[in-house]
Amino acid sequence: MKQRMLIVEDDEIFLRPLQRTLEVAGYEVLVVRSGEDAIDLLKNDDVDLVLTDKRLPGIDGVEIVRRIKADYFNLAVVVMTAYGTIGSAVEAMRLGAEDYLVKPFDAAEVLMVLRRAIEFHELKAANRATIRRNQERFTLRNIVAQSAVMQEVFDLVSSVAGLDTTVLIHGETGVGKELLARSIHFSGVRKERPFVAVNCAAIPEELFESELFGFRKGAFTGASETRRGLFQMANGGTLLLDEVGEMPLALQSKLLRAIEEKRVTPIGSDRVVEIDVRFIATTNKDLHAEVERGAFRRDLFYRLSVMPVSIPPLRERASDIPLLAAHFLDVSARRSKKAVRAIDGPAMHALRRYAWPGNVRELENVIERAVIVAKGDTIT
Repeated sequence: MKQRMLIVEDDEIFLRPLQRTLEVAGYEVLVVRSGEDAIDLLKNDDVDLVLTDKRLPGIDGVEIVRRIKADYFNLAVVVMTAYGTIGSAVEAMRLGAEDYLVKPFDAAEVLMVLRRAIEFHELKAANRATIRRNQERFTLRNIVAQSAVMQEVFDLVSSVAGLDTTVLIHGETGVGKELLARSIHFSGVRKERPFVAVNCAAIPEELFESELFGFRKGAFTGASETRRGLFQMANGGTLLLDEVGEMPLALQSKLLRAIEEKRVTPIGSDRVVEIDVRFIATTNKDLHAEVERGAFRRDLFYRLSVMPVSIPPLRERASDIPLLAAHFLDVSARRSKKAVRAIDGPAMHALRRYAWPGNVRELENVIERAVIVAKGDTIT
């Protein structure tokens, strides 16, 4: 079935070749000449994408975007604008438009942008389904812990989850820093928006800038197509800077500038992209000590550590071990389809006495392995 495009354009000279381009490309095209007519049509007709001019009589293109994203969240929108009004197109994207086109543009460009907008919108729809599942899974009340020190962590995090405050989570490897970060996001006002995580320790230094800020086609060897950066992917939601202490010093100033200015410029582009992102950072390093030895920027440290949260290692909260072990036992038994239901007393005593250098992640691994090799219904 043909995809349906709605063009909102009052300039007949510009409209006709645009309509013809889309029809030749195989789209079914509907045309209206005002924002009011577009809103009326959408009440009774289904389309896949709205391509609207920014300047229209009555309701303009930015207001069309606002109304569509409020009433027809599953509908993709692209805004057309003259060079001198790019700022308005950026405002439309902040309201949820998938992309914009600067007049004049050729047939190849408009078809590429529309295809990309639909693909991106479909990805957002799939992400929304994932977000709904994550909202049920990643909430503070679902984090398994009963110790007094963890209750203090939950109380602190609960006080900032509904805000846009930048949070810096510190803790050893395996304590659950990313889980807590996700729970903050899905307990806050941005829970319907994207949660994007970037592992700062896993991206090569030469690719870091392109991953964060994106790039235009032809910006460098191998840039065969335009790609959105992680900042843009997280727009409206939360960007997790996982193990931010591993970020190369040379790139920290660029990250700081993006955080402070709330805008990024993709590599190879002169187009500034506005961003609306909440930042959560995690680290297993003492960043204050890293600052003192010159390995981490002091200004970035203060920008990230507005609300510092420290997760204690598992060895300092042994009262959580039985609860966590029982949880991992249940999950592993269901996953492996084995009728293992309990851990006997001596085994639990051994679990509580062990130091757990790998923390919760190591405990999960041990319980999963024990379930797999268990001969009966009890781990001994």
